[in-house]
Amino acid sequence: MSMISDDKVQEVRERAAILDVIADYVSLRKAGANYLGLCPFHGEKTPSFNVNPGRAIFHCFGCGIGGNVFSFIMKIEGLSFPEAVKFLAKRVGVAIEDRPPTPQEKRKLDEKESLYRITGLAVRFYRRILSEDPAGEPGRRYLERRGVDDVTAEAYLLGFAPDKWDALTRYLEQQKVPLETAEKLGLVRKRDSGGYYDMFRNRLLFTIADPYGKPVGFGGRVLDDSLPKYINSPESTIYHKSEILFGVDLAKQAMREQGAAIIVEGYFDHLALFQAGFRHAVATCGTALTSGHLKLLQRYAGKVNTLFDSDAAGKKATFRSMELFLEGGLPASVVELPAGEDPDSFIRKEGNEAFAARVAKARPIFDFFVRDQIASHDTGSVEGKVKVVEDIAPYLRKIGNVVERDLYLREIARLLGVNERTLQKKIGGTTVTALDFVPQREKTQHKTDTEDMLLALMGKYPEVAGKVAEYGVAKLFSADLEPIAEAIITQFKSGGLVDLGMILDLVEGPEERSRLSALFVNDAHLEEINALEMFDGLCKSKEKEALRKIKYLSRELDREEYGSPRYREIQEEIKELCNKKSQLQ
Repeated sequence: MSMISDDKVQEVRERAAILDVIADYVSLRKAGANYLGLCPFHGEKTPSFNVNPGRAIFHCFGCGIGGNVFSFIMKIEGLSFPEAVKFLAKRVGVAIEDRPPTPQEKRKLDEKESLYRITGLAVRFYRRILSEDPAGEPGRRYLERRGVDDVTAEAYLLGFAPDKWDALTRYLEQQKVPLETAEKLGLVRKRDSGGYYDMFRNRLLFTIADPYGKPVGFGGRVLDDSLPKYINSPESTIYHKSEILFGVDLAKQAMREQGAAIIVEGYFDHLALFQAGFRHAVATCGTALTSGHLKLLQRYAGKVNTLFDSDAAGKKATFRSMELFLEGGLPASVVELPAGEDPDSFIRKEGNEAFAARVAKARPIFDFFVRDQIASHDTGSVEGKVKVVEDIAPYLRKIGNVVERDLYLREIARLLGVNERTLQKKIGGTTVTALDFVPQREKTQHKTDTEDMLLALMGKYPEVAGKVAEYGVAKLFSADLEPIAEAIITQFKSGGLVDLGMILDLVEGPEERSRLSALFVNDAHLEEINALEMFDGLCKSKEKEALRKIKYLSRELDREEYGSPRYREIQEEIKELCNKKSQLQ
C-alpha cells in the first residue's frame, strides 16, 4: 500500500458502493435495512450473508467472515490490499498513479520481471520436450503408465528434462538469458572448471505457480527408483516456499465454492485428486506447513482437510500442522485412508465416491491427536494417563473457542477415566469457573459484551460518542478496542457520519474484524431507544463487571502460592480493575 496515497484509497472506498460490488458475485435480496444472500465463501442453503449498504460493511453469520468492500475483494479474488484497491479503482474509474519507484525498488522490480521471464522460458522448453520432442518419450510413457491424460498434463504445465547436461543451458543461451541469473532460480549450476550445466536431467517436471498462475519454480521427479526421488527449485526472489502451496492457482476457485481445502503431501497425490474431480486440493512442496501457508489458505477456504501419509512421518506432519491450525483459528480435520494407501491408489481401487465418503467422515484434527495419544500410551496406569494429559495440555490451551475447549476437556476426562476438575487443574487452571474458560488473551484484555454495545451505540448516535469522549475512552474500553472508539469519536468531531468500513480497516486479525462487522452490520435493535439512558446503564454495567472480576480474581489469588509469577500477575490485574472501577463511579 505504500505506493498508493491514503486520499486515493479513501476516494476508491467512497466510489465503490459495496452493494454494487458484492451484487456482481452474490444474488442479493432486500431484508430490512440489509441485503441478504447465499455466502460465496462457504456452502449454505439458507442465506446468512448480510450486506449493509448504509454502513458499507458485510458479514456472514454462517462462517463469520465480514469486513468492508476491500476485505470482500481481497477474499473473493485472493488479492492483497493494494491489489484490491487497484482492482476497485479500475472498476469505478479512479486513476491510481503510483509514485515513481526509488532506484532500489526499480532494481528489485526489474530483477523479479527477469526471473519471471526466465522461469516462463524454462516452462515452455520443458513443456515442448514432453509434448512433442523425441527426447521426451520416457516422460510420456511414464505419464501413460500413471494414467495422466494430455488435458491434465497441459493444466499442470508438466514438462520433461531430457537426459542431457546442457539441454536447457544451450536453450537459455540462445534466448540471450544471463546464466548467472538462471542460477539464482536453480535451473543451472556453475561448474568448478567453468561454464554451466542443467540442474534437472531425466526428470518429469511439475511447474510450481503462485496464486495468480505465474510459474515460480519446479519439482523434478525421477522415473525410476533412483535417489533423490525429487529435486525442488531453491528459494528465490519470486519463490518463497513458506508462502506458496502447489496447485493453489488451480484450486482457488474450487476452494471458494467448497468452502474447504484438502492438503496433501505429494505432487502425484494432488494430480490424482485433480483428475478425480476433487479440484479443491493443494500440496506442500517438500516443506512443512507454515503460518504463511495458513494465511494463503484462509483467503479461499473456511476449513481444511489434511491428507498426509499414515506412517510416523505423516503423523508428525499432521500434528505439527495442528498447532498452526489451532493458533490460526482455522478448523481442520484429518482424512484417514487404509495403511499403505495414498489418494492415487485408493481412488483407483475404491473409486471417487468412496474417497468422498472418507473426506465427509474426516475427524477433527485435535480429536485425532487426542485419540492417537491415548492409543500410544498405557492409559491403564497412572503414569500413562499423566503423560497423555501433559502431551495434550499445551494444545488444548490453544483452542480459542470456549465451548469447543470445554467439550474437549469433558471428552478427554471421560476417555481417560479421570475427574474433570482434576484434569482442568493439571491443564493449568484451578477450580473450574467461567473465568477459567476465558482464553489467556481475553483475560488480559477484559473485553466484554458491554463494550460491544457501547461501540454499537457510538456508531449510531453522535451524542453517545460525545459522552464517551467526555467520560474517557480508556475508562470504558479495553486496550484493543480503544483505537476503534477513538476513531469513531474523531469521525464525529470532523462533522461527518461514521464510516464503519474505514473503522474496520483499523482492526487487526480476521477473527476480530468478523466479530465487529457482525456487531455493526445490523442496528435495527437500536432504533427508538433512549441512547443516553442506555449509555448510563452500560456504565453501571461496567462497574458491576469490574466488581465481579475482582471477586473472581481475589478467590484465585487465595489459592495461588504467595509471591509466584501468577500471584503477582493477579495482583496487577486486581489493581488495574480497582482503578477503572473507581474512575467509573
